[in-house]
Amino acid sequence: MQITSQLKSQGVTRPATSKPANAEGSRDRFESTPHADFDTNLAKLLRKGPITEPAAPPPIWSEPISNTDVDQSSFQQQLIEDLGPQFARMQFTQDASKLNGMVPTQSQLQAEFNRLKADPSIPFEYIYDGCYARAHIMCETMGKDNVNNAKMFVMVENPYGSGKLTAENKYMKARWWYHVAPMVYAIDEKSKKPEPFIMDPSMADRPLRPQEWIGAMWDEKTPIKVDITRNPQYGPLESGGPNQTFEESLPHARETCAEYSAELEKIKQEHDQSNPPQSKAA
Repeated sequence: MQITSQLKSQGVTRPATSKPANAEGSRDRFESTPHADFDTNLAKLLRKGPITEPAAPPPIWSEPISNTDVDQSSFQQQLIEDLGPQFARMQFTQDASKLNGMVPTQSQLQAEFNRLKADPSIPFEYIYDGCYARAHIMCETMGKDNVNNAKMFVMVENPYGSGKLTAENKYMKARWWYHVAPMVYAIDEKSKKPEPFIMDPSMADRPLRPQEWIGAMWDEKTPIKVDITRNPQYGPLESGGPNQTFEESLPHARETCAEYSAELEKIKQEHDQSNPPQSKAA
């Protein structure tokens, strides 16, 4: 299936890596942060030493899928068929089929999306990094609104390779080794059945079908893998294993959003100074 790529714009700049100060606590936080930026993650991997074969098989973080409230198994299968099994695969899947909130209509989902997008505490335009924090704060809001929510992670197969997930806006370019956003089931207007949608105001002005969302950042040839998790998961399962509670990652998510909001404001000011508005001819 061919998916049209989106998010192409001109004149963007790339912010410097958000690396911490010299304090030991800041270094520890930097190392433990599930950075999505490809180059930042690669540097962290290379600092751990040369690439070697693992001494033991990696843990399997998947769970049996109960399909309690929605048919998660069929959705996962259809997603990979649509993306192309020669390029994409499901990696780890938690049982997110027992929904943790109400199933909205598509119009209700759009209203919830608009509310999330308007949250001034979430720096959606700072796409360079921070998707993990944005997703967590959005899930917190949707939980308070009693809207069901889980998460979808998309990762390149080879974090050492040349393939990347990409996005652009007028302030910066992003090159990710993974990206994550909330996944919500809503009643599809045509099928009248619950269908999954991705809530990602950093990528679009509306909820996207998972295929659309992945297509907006993927070149359709770089091998990728997909995880579906419940909302407590903060970073990729393959990096840090499963999170046990939603609350354990909230302080980091809030701190990251605050830090990146401040950086985004500086970037916007520099952009506006370099690109003053053009006066209209009389």
